[in-house]
Amino acid sequence: MSVRLALADQERAPLFETLDRYARGGIYPLHTPAHKGGRFADADLAAMLGPRGLALDLPGMTATDNTFHPTGCVRDAQALAADLLGAQESFFLAAGSTLGVATALMAAVPPGATVALPRNVHRSVVAGLVLSGARPRFMSHAVLPECGALGVPVEELARALEAKPQAAAVLLTRPSYYGIARDLSEHVALCRSRGVPLIVDEAHGGHFHFLPPGSPEPALAAGADIVVQSWHKTVGSLVGSAMLHVGHNSPIEPTQVRDALNFLQTTSPSYLLMASLDLVRRRMAREGKRLFAEAVEDAQRLEQEIEHLPGLRVLRPENDPRMADHKRDPLRLVVNVALTGWTGYECEKYVRTEFQVEDEMSDWSSVVYILSPEDDPAARGRLVAGLKSISDSPKPVSELPQHSDIELSRLMQPPIPPLAMLPRDAALASKHSIPLAGASGQVCAEMVMFYPPGIPLLMPGETINDEAIEVCGRLLAAGAHPYASDTSLATVRVVKEETRRLGD
Repeated sequence: MSVRLALADQERAPLFETLDRYARGGIYPLHTPAHKGGRFADADLAAMLGPRGLALDLPGMTATDNTFHPTGCVRDAQALAADLLGAQESFFLAAGSTLGVATALMAAVPPGATVALPRNVHRSVVAGLVLSGARPRFMSHAVLPECGALGVPVEELARALEAKPQAAAVLLTRPSYYGIARDLSEHVALCRSRGVPLIVDEAHGGHFHFLPPGSPEPALAAGADIVVQSWHKTVGSLVGSAMLHVGHNSPIEPTQVRDALNFLQTTSPSYLLMASLDLVRRRMAREGKRLFAEAVEDAQRLEQEIEHLPGLRVLRPENDPRMADHKRDPLRLVVNVALTGWTGYECEKYVRTEFQVEDEMSDWSSVVYILSPEDDPAARGRLVAGLKSISDSPKPVSELPQHSDIELSRLMQPPIPPLAMLPRDAALASKHSIPLAGASGQVCAEMVMFYPPGIPLLMPGETINDEAIEVCGRLLAAGAHPYASDTSLATVRVVKEETRRLGD
């Protein structure tokens, strides 16, 4: 606390300032990295980063502090982030939210203990399950064709916490890839009453703190115990930079988090990534709320233009009773194109190739775009033009996808396969590849998913069933992008029969 009070000046960027001061100090670097501030740099690398970028690409050392036990500029920069966002302690991550999620699970869930979680988790959660040795207990939640998974109802959370053995922690994904965020107040209260820590994967919600009233509440402000955010996704730091926050009154001590983080993080993190967090935090303290308020106004005008196009709909939870208790990130533009006869996959490819605008993801019926402050108006104009072209070119009724809402929901999130082994046991077991078409009944030894959004259809330890095989085939045929050891999904890796066993 004394550190935070001494560093309440959000105009500082102590980590960046330290790197800049060292680079300008005239010291010749007879230390890593080998490019020596640009003297031994590849020409294209030098052109890409520029002289200053290379000069600031420094390692952890006495002059620049370290991330394992920081006592200087890293400590101060993290304290400023915690002060701005309302955390007890914050940690900078140079390996994305993936590192943060795995750290949170290792800190909160002992090996063999149970963690309650929904199915709409990122692949990083599965990696965390393997690393921690935790046993997943999946909670049910609705899945809508318009927006994928909704938040876990508090009644379902209560059932998961009443089941035996008692869960050591709860992990929720919020917001979803579609920008949907359920109110957390009842979930926080329930977890507090049971003494169970609540972890929130808020990778896509790092900007919530700066959004205007009426937007989703940040997980930290709602009372979550550990929150992981990818600031590069929505706040503007460099790709791969993220933060992990420990909330006030969390049953998980910051020292537990640091111990887990220090087992997983590299001793050579990118100081450029961490400095970008420091600089963006300073900018957000100065003008974040203004920038995001203006961005929301721009987004509302863009939505109005799109909604006037026949056959196109913009996702609005407030207009759908099925999404009660949910709010949408106002900068996550979800455009449903189903009434035009196009699939979201087709729309994605068409707008990218013909109008040079790339989306964040697509599915059977929708395309998702991430809007940011200071977006290029010309690019937004091309987006509207591309969507108008689709609106003006509907496909014949005979070509409309013949899928019911129930079927589309099942394709987005099929029923969860039964767990035959702990994820850790299956992932580390002896395995071999067999044709996916004939894998029903086998124990999966890898993650199988389509990215984005990166939610596993199959994870290590689950029994492959016919429905999972069918869904994989239909998504492939529609143009979705598989992530698995065999990127064609002709084969899948399974646990060898002689090594199967259910975890203790």
